[in-house]
Amino acid sequence: MTMAMTAYKTRGLDSRTQAIAVINGLQGQLKYWWDTFLSEDEHNKILEYKNRYTNNSGMDIEELAAAQMLIHTITLHFIGNPKEEQAAAKSVLINLRCPTLSD
Repeated sequence: MTMAMTAYKTRGLDSRTQAIAVINGLQGQLKYWWDTFLSEDEHNKILEYKNRYTNNSGMDIEELAAAQMLIHTITLHFIGNPKEEQAAAKSVLINLRCPTLSD
């Protein structure tokens, strides 16, 4: 999907159009997820998502970032939040006790 979006961006398509093109190509479990799991309101929030940041000149910039939000939403739904997994793994490692020679 990321490769497709990169190709669409190279052709000059905006982020919303990129996301729609990818959504139209979804099949199987991803298609079912988009059609049934997400509401129309969630569809619109993804397709209208705007990234806000401040550029080097100090100006606030707002740009459409629907393609990035679509990929992010798919990742969170199907894979989960990697930071949560990292925190869980870290707590397991911290709680493990290494045996000492005197044990």
